[in-house]
Amino acid sequence: MVHARGVHDRGSARRRRPRAPHDVGSGWLRGLGLAAPFALSLAAADPARASARASAHAPEPGDVETDARETTDVDTETREDAVDDAPTTDTETAPRSNAPTVDDAPTLGDAAHDDDAAHDGDDTTNDDDATDDADTDPPAPDAPRPPRIDGVYVGGTLFGGLGLVRVNDFATDGPFAALGGTAGVGQMVFPWLGLGLHGGGGAAVRSEQGARQKLGQGYLGVQFKFVPLPVRRVPLTLLASFGFGGGAVRQAGIAKRSGYGGAQFGAAVRYELFPWAAKRKPFRAGGLALGPELGWIGFTPAATGRPMSNVFYLAIATTYYFGS
Repeated sequence: MVHARGVHDRGSARRRRPRAPHDVGSGWLRGLGLAAPFALSLAAADPARASARASAHAPEPGDVETDARETTDVDTETREDAVDDAPTTDTETAPRSNAPTVDDAPTLGDAAHDDDAAHDGDDTTNDDDATDDADTDPPAPDAPRPPRIDGVYVGGTLFGGLGLVRVNDFATDGPFAALGGTAGVGQMVFPWLGLGLHGGGGAAVRSEQGARQKLGQGYLGVQFKFVPLPVRRVPLTLLASFGFGGGAVRQAGIAKRSGYGGAQFGAAVRYELFPWAAKRKPFRAGGLALGPELGWIGFTPAATGRPMSNVFYLAIATTYYFGS
């Protein structure tokens, strides 16, 4: 019995004792307890190195603010990238065709603007040519004809006719053959009315019982020109004038003369043709006019039986209208 207990005791002495669970933690704590005095001894031995290390790792106040701003900017950029990277619809991701869209199609106004811009240089360089060709190009079919009797005018007549004269000292029972001319200048105030100055004179001759009698007369006055059909552009004009003047009759072999003077009146009708206006001034008013004129020049008597003169004439009239 003694031997058996001894064997059992020896065996129990060699058997390993199981470690309790809390022994592992206690071992770590025991190691830290041994290392702490060693670390404190090193810090006490070199305090300058420890303070330098601590100051190197400590953040500055400005750096803290800068880091905060950078962090805020990074967050903002992150949100913007997230918005940009948001998934798009099928329409946006679908490949676009090469066909022009409505927005890309050129409009009529843009095309007209491009044409105007393209031809601006031609317009500036060809202004003289356009001005030269303005009167040579044919007018449009529906364009109205410009008025011919228009603006300031100057003109004159050359006439021939018969004169009926009566004076106190000579017997003038027969007509005189008269020849003369007139001149005038004026302005068309309205399309149907012109106003100007008019003057002229002439000479006449006749024979009385073998004696030659000569007549000379002249006058100056105001002339009115009426256009009865201005809308239809009919170049028919009616002339009326009044002024003052006089005349005298001389007879061969007699030194003295006998005459008349005072108020003068006149009237005429004229038809004017513009043979060169359609070619030289197709788009501008006015032009050179030629035409016949039939008229009367009279010095009326101041009383019954007093001297007087009446000349009836047929003339060739020419007038140039400058146009307005």
